[in-house]
Amino acid sequence: MNQREILLAYLRKHGRTSCADLERYCDVRSVTTRMTELIRKGEPIEKSRELEPDSRGKVRAVTYYALAGVSPQRDLFQAP
Repeated sequence: MNQREILLAYLRKHGRTSCADLERYCDVRSVTTRMTELIRKGEPIEKSRELEPDSRGKVRAVTYYALAGVSPQRDLFQAP
């Protein structure tokens, strides 16, 4: 599985995820680059940014990615 496939599989399974968590859990160092490539290829990826407090109480911008129209809920008829 290449990095783009790994990211897509993670989003399908877990839904909306921060860029930092995708980097951490998918072991992909260039998440933004890979997501941009996927979006250019026509994958239905939604990108959003939110302001969230960091550990020091300062506000920072956090980027999230999600597959458009895909729920992280599993199909009851699909094997895990």
